[in-house]
Formats: sequence, structure tokens, C-alpha cells
Amino acid sequence: MPDYPIMAVVGHPNKGKSSVVAALTQNDQVQISPLSGTTRVAQHFTLKLDNRTVFELVDTPGFQRAGKCLAWLNAQELAADQRPARVAEFVEAFSGSGQFVDEVELLTPIIRGAGIIYVVDGSLPYSPEYETEMEILRWTGRLRLALINPIGGDTYVAQWQQALNQYFSLVRLFDPLHASFDQHLQLLRTFGELDAHQGQGFAQAIEQLERYRQLKLQQAARILVENLYRLLTYQQSSNRLEQAAQAQLPGLLSDEITRFNQHLNRMEREGQQQLEALFLYHRLESDIGRLEVHQSELMDESQWTLWGLEKNQLVLVSAGAGAAIGLLADVGLGGASLLTGAISGGVLGGLSGWFGLDWLKQQLPPWLQFSAEKHLLGPVKDPNFAFVILGRALSHARAMLSRSHADRERLTIREDGLNRMQSLELKTQVRLLKQCRQLVKQGPQGQAAERLRDWLYLQLVG
Repeated sequence: MPDYPIMAVVGHPNKGKSSVVAALTQNDQVQISPLSGTTRVAQHFTLKLDNRTVFELVDTPGFQRAGKCLAWLNAQELAADQRPARVAEFVEAFSGSGQFVDEVELLTPIIRGAGIIYVVDGSLPYSPEYETEMEILRWTGRLRLALINPIGGDTYVAQWQQALNQYFSLVRLFDPLHASFDQHLQLLRTFGELDAHQGQGFAQAIEQLERYRQLKLQQAARILVENLYRLLTYQQSSNRLEQAAQAQLPGLLSDEITRFNQHLNRMEREGQQQLEALFLYHRLESDIGRLEVHQSELMDESQWTLWGLEKNQLVLVSAGAGAAIGLLADVGLGGASLLTGAISGGVLGGLSGWFGLDWLKQQLPPWLQFSAEKHLLGPVKDPNFAFVILGRALSHARAMLSRSHADRERLTIREDGLNRMQSLELKTQVRLLKQCRQLVKQGPQGQAAERLRDWLYLQLVG
């Protein structure tokens, strides 16, 4: 046997065995299906941290001919101490024979020393037919743990507990689709209690997982800050505008703005994918721009209050952070315009000598700066943009961190993830805006970046 713990996950077909394996090994590539019999052969999945195996789970087929298997075992009268050897005889007798294929697959890792995790569905009533399976597992002599998986609810959990307590050393309720990281650790502690020999291995696994989680959250905060910097400083070359005839300018400008928006959305998604890969989500389908609560793209300013600040908040925060004086002109308009005052205060710079300031003020979105001298579109100068990025990034990150690797549905952001930035204290909002402005000046290695990383880490931990 290897020097790390190994557990075989067994049970009746379609009770969530593969979901348990996927959740605990943090592997979203484990095949999961609502159809019975998806797992046909035993498959070994390991949880590795820094290329070192922490523990291994064996996903097995469900029992198919448990009654006949037990009858074969009982064909000889044996003392209790001879039963494990009898199970090994069964495996040897039928391996490769085409008979008892599923039973051979699930019993093989057990006779080789794996512990047993027996999975049942707590939403369905207990039936005596399961006693045959549990009796076979008792014959193996291996230490056994039962997990009640509330696939469709917990209606029959108490009934199952009473029955399982007669066959298993420990019985636990575990929902692989919704269990938190702490609940995963608690289950590993339970495995350690089950087997004193492997207890030290599980204790080491828990310690490694806790350290690994902390390190990954720190790395996640770094990724968020780096992506924030890229989005806040993005500029796009627009030489085509300089070379175009006057009649072509409106269409070209619209194309350039569209291209600018698309690139921002692409950068945001790339940052999200970095986080997903960091936490071992390789098949996660997520697109924050397609959520029902937010159908528009990243740069649709009409939706910014879902992720950033309300306009009255933005005025106070910007004033506190020392943002452009022109921003205060919006107060007199009741917030009806988005930073029109900031634009008239000089955001558009020297454009009046090129296109004509009046024409450009009608054509450009109010959040976008253009440098006529350098032929660059961007960066976005609206101070709310930083809050939009942070709000969206945290909503995605926290939704991902609370997601099980057994979940095969599309990642969704719940409504309580919205308006995250609006609920912060004013002094926190002011501090964040100052740090974002400093980040643009100092870069992702500066002091402002470090402070933003610290704040984001605390948000992810919480």
C-alpha cells in the first residue's frame, strides 16, 4: 500500500458516489451523470498538492448482483475471522470471467487494503435490500464509514441512520454538491477517526489542505489586482481614425469603441479563467456577462450600479478620494449624466483641434478618454469603473470558491452578490478609490497593489 490513505467509494447505483469523489478530490473531470451505471470500472482519483498525493479515492460501479454474491460467500460455513479471505477468493474466482463484473470491480480495491465509504441517498426510504450489500462489506473486515447523501432532500435521513449504525463504525450526512471547504475538512477528520493506522495520513492531508487553501487565496488576490491594473490602464491604438476621411469618422469611431469594449470583456474573462484554473476548475462554464441579473456587457454603463456605486455615492467617494473636480458638476444634474462634468473638466484633453470638441462630446461615451496626440483610445477614466471591476471580480470569485467540483451546472451569481461595493462603509470606499488611482500610477508591484491584495484576501477568506 502507498504511504497515503486510500478509500473505496461504494454503494448502490446512482446514489452520488462519483459526486462524493469529485467533491473531495477537487476534480471536476470525474464523470457524473443522472443515469444509472455511468461508472463501469473502478477509477482511481487522487488529490495532489504541489505534485504530492494527499489521498486517493476509488470510484466504483454500484452493486448489481449483491444477493448472488452473498449466496456464493455463504456457500461455505466459515468462522468470522475467515470471511475476509473468502471475499478475496470470490474476487479471484470471478476476475476476468465476465460474471459479477461490478462486484469484482468494487471489491478489488477493498481486499487490497482500501477503506470503505458506503454512499446512500437520504431522500429515498431505507429498504432491506441494502442489507445484502452492507453484509458483503462487513465480510471484508475493513473499517467502514457510511455517508448519507441528501440528493433530493433529507426526508429519510433518520431512518437511514438507524439502519446504518448497525453495520458501520461511523455514519455522517454529507452533501457533495453544497458542502463547504470546512465540511470537507471535517469529513477527512472523520476518516482519520475511522482508521488509526491511516489517521496520521488524514491529519497531514488536512494540514496540507489548510495551508494550500491559504496560499491559493493569496495568489487569487494577486491575480485580481493584476487584472484590475490591466483593465484600469488599457489603451488601444487608433491610428485608423487619423488617416480616415471626415465622412468615415463616425463609423470608424463606433468600431473602435466596440473593439475597445470587446477587449475589456476578454481581459476580464481571462482573469476569471486564471482563478478557475488556480482552484482546479477545468470545465467550469461561467460568463458573468450573460447572467440574467446582468444581461449587458462589461461596459454598459446603465448596469454599472449593479456592480459599482450609485451615482450619489460616487460623488461623495470621489470627492473624498480627491478625484477630478469636474466630477462635482454632476451633483447639479441630479446624477442624470455620467461624469459629463468630468469630461468638460478636461478628460478629453486636446481633442478640440482635431475633430472638434462639440462633435466628439456627442459621439464618445462619457467614460472614455481619447488622446489625439498619441492616437490612443482609453483608458477608462470614470472612477466608478474601478468599483465595477472589483464588484464583478469578487462576485465571480466567491461564487466559484463556494462551488463544489461535483457541480456540473453553469456557474451562477446569486443576487446577494450584487451591490457588494455599495454596502461598504464610505471610508472604505474612499480608501479603495485612492488605492486604485495609486495602482494606476505605481503599477502592480507598488504599495497600493499590496494594500489592495490584502483587502481582497480578507474578502475572499470571509
